[in-house]
Amino acid sequence: MFALPWYSILLISIPQTFFILLLGFHLFNLRMDLRKCLIVAIVVGIVTYLLRRTLVIPGIHTVLIILLMVISITLINRGNILYNFLAVMLGSMILGVIEGVWCPLFLSLVSHSIRDLALNPWLNIACFIPVLLLVAAIYILIRRHDFYIYNLNQKGASR
Repeated sequence: MFALPWYSILLISIPQTFFILLLGFHLFNLRMDLRKCLIVAIVVGIVTYLLRRTLVIPGIHTVLIILLMVISITLINRGNILYNFLAVMLGSMILGVIEGVWCPLFLSLVSHSIRDLALNPWLNIACFIPVLLLVAAIYILIRRHDFYIYNLNQKGASR
């Protein structure tokens, strides 16, 4: 696991966490205050920065970040921990699939390897920008059309 500089956390980790939460919560019709979402994203960004500087096994790093998101959002948003877990997992999976498709294509287009992402943080940021734009567009579309996969909002279960 390679350490990320602070600007990578600011330009990748925080927006990534923010959209994981927004997408996951909206797709389950759970309400999420943008300010609270941003607070959790910043907290997760700070912890990510610290975790990436330690010798945490790569898979463990991801699990710890997901658990931190679930616990943070449960404490701040006071929601059902299971619903929060489902929302975080869905948002993470959507972002993971998009990144999993885009990253190899991007690296092929710019003739770099995955190792180059570790050596050049700006390459990592350049790889993430299209992902961020696509995820933002998806969020805008699902919000505009009020689309959700399953309604976990029992208060708004009238539909």
